[in-house]
Amino acid sequence: MALPIIAATGCFGGGSGGPELAKVTGVVTVNGKPVESIQVLFEPQSEARASRGKTDSDGKFEVYYNLNQPGAVLGEHHVQFELKGEGSDQKLIPAKYAFGAKGIIAEVTQEGPNEFQFDLTGK
Repeated sequence: MALPIIAATGCFGGGSGGPELAKVTGVVTVNGKPVESIQVLFEPQSEARASRGKTDSDGKFEVYYNLNQPGAVLGEHHVQFELKGEGSDQKLIPAKYAFGAKGIIAEVTQEGPNEFQFDLTGK
């Protein structure tokens, strides 16, 4: 009977509760123009969870690791983009940057600043 209690204690014990994160912000433009409602995905090379953000009308974004936790895990990420929203023109995002593609490589560091400018060019 003691074994299940020990196992449960190990699963729910204290600790930091996750990987080290750093704030990540930036601006996304498509052929030089800001686009609202672009989903920005920072997918780490590690096994950690991806972070997501969404552009505003000025193309600005901030990514979140989860609903209440801004930031992305430290290290190298594939950054991918998708236009969200009703009636969105998915063709606006060039295929080489879209979800499922390799995207752009970006490094998130503890020192920062992790402020990225992404101009998605092409068709």
